[in-house]
Amino acid sequence: MIKPDFMKKASILSAFFCIMLMMSSCNRENKAAPKAVANGETADHQKTQVSIPVLKGDYCFLKAENKDTTSVHLTISGNKVNGEMTWQPWEKDGAAGTLSGKLISDSEMEVLYNYTIEGSKQTETKIMKIGQDKLYIKAGELTDPENNGNLVYKDPSNAVYNEILNKVSCK
Repeated sequence: MIKPDFMKKASILSAFFCIMLMMSSCNRENKAAPKAVANGETADHQKTQVSIPVLKGDYCFLKAENKDTTSVHLTISGNKVNGEMTWQPWEKDGAAGTLSGKLISDSEMEVLYNYTIEGSKQTETKIMKIGQDKLYIKAGELTDPENNGNLVYKDPSNAVYNEILNKVSCK
């Protein structure tokens, strides 16, 4: 038979070890990489190295749906992005133009699409992302705040990546 005194001591000892275990896990240093902040310093004000963009070179993408096609050719050098984009619906006028902008993360870019559609020149901001051999293009409500034909996302945080083009070889 186990004596009540022994059980009381065992409970106290068990509780003590649990508390010590929790305290030791709280005091461990976080070995993860420091979080970067906007000015290039970490939250603890240590300088970090600027990351080199992962993307560089030429990329080509195509989406063919029924007889409609969208093609994009991108050239990425450093943080700069340039290219062309063509949207060609079947038996209708499409849009064709140039892309120019910059990388805003390792795989995401913001570009200005200067294009001609139905004989009119227009510009539109586009946010694109390259991943898993695909190009993802954000779609969202557009607005022309200055009434000059320059379309921008009304709220970029509400735009979603819903247009997907597959990577193809650049010819």
